Amino acid sequence: PYLQSQLESIETQSVNNVHIYISDDGSSDETCAIARSFIDCSHFEGTLLKGPKRGFVENFMHMVNNEEICAKYYAFSDQDDVWKSDKLERAINWLSEIPEDVPALYCSRTTLTDAEGKIIGASPNYKRPPAFANSILQNIASGNTMVFNHKARELLALAYGAPMVAHDWSLYQIVSGCGGKVFFDTIPTVFYRQHHNNVIGNSMGLGKRIQNFLQAHSGRAAIWNNMNFEVLGRVSRHLTPESAATLHDFESIRNSSLSMRLKLMKSSGIYHQQAIGYFTTLTYVLLNKI
Repeated sequence: PYLQSQLESIETQSVNNVHIYISDDGSSDETCAIARSFIDCSHFEGTLLKGPKRGFVENFMHMVNNEEICAKYYAFSDQDDVWKSDKLERAINWLSEIPEDVPALYCSRTTLTDAEGKIIGASPNYKRPPAFANSILQNIASGNTMVFNHKARELLALAYGAPMVAHDWSLYQIVSGCGGKVFFDTIPTVFYRQHHNNVIGNSMGLGKRIQNFLQAHSGRAAIWNNMNFEVLGRVSRHLTPESAATLHDFESIRNSSLSMRLKLMKSSGIYHQQAIGYFTTLTYVLLNKI
């Protein structure tokens, strides 16, 4: 029900040289008809693909791994959001200043809306800089805001086939860990629609925080870390020495003595953007739930 609005917001971007690849992951409604109609009528080039039917991460990653898709810059798009008209322009203005052989990732805050598009708030305005030491603990780079260069895409493609918590979290970890540049724009570029069918959605509410805390301590944090470790193992030879040291210290927290776990937490340099997140991480370390 929201696809048409998202496609129209892409068509009205201030940047015009765009090719839209739509991967339908097994819809049983009018999604494909809407997509085909848009491609036929739009002034943009468009291609409709069949997804692998293994969930949203695999749906994005099979396009990342598709060698027929080649561009200077790439942007992920969810079907239920609306892009602000200058999203691509803001991103490309920054990306164009980065050398092509350096992986680069642009992301931003989002404006939160309800299902009907009414503004209900905004995502957090993170104060600390994006960095690998932060990416180990959280993803501040929402995939629906991401725009990245070809070098970043090449590195992400190296992890194709590895289990991922989320494609956008992995991209943040990979770019920041491999000596790339990450820019977090404090100006929102996307209207992020919140509705009852969100796969992820905004997680800042108290109820969602409590739910996440309980699930993480029930083993989810360790499972997610296992997945992230495998992804980063695929790009290990591209990690900077500093990132490799951070990752080593973080991995070594597991099954170490309590005093050593605390020392490794400090030496790793990991940090969370919010105090509550840092406190939660400390409880993982104390209880050996990493």
